[in-house]
Amino acid sequence: MSKRAIKILLAVFILVSAVFVYGCITTQKQAATGGAILIPRTLEGAPPFIPHEVEDEQTCLDCHRLGENDAVITPHPDRVNCVQCHITQDMSIKPFVENTF
Repeated sequence: MSKRAIKILLAVFILVSAVFVYGCITTQKQAATGGAILIPRTLEGAPPFIPHEVEDEQTCLDCHRLGENDAVITPHPDRVNCVQCHITQDMSIKPFVENTF
């Protein structure tokens, strides 16, 4: 087998392995969040986006105060106006300019 063929096979193996690992990580994140897809934060230290529909802003603490329904437990249960910092995001909307910050 030529050196070029070996390099091509190695590149294909690395690519397939990367896709497999990415799929495993995504599946684990969805399982950990009850199937919800985690939306990355805009900037380091920014409040996380809400990865699900919000029916009424006053009901956030019903699940997030004690972690019911596999919800993430809030580190600040005394703050009741959750949507002041946390917002929902429609993933079908793309930014006009990609953020490179």
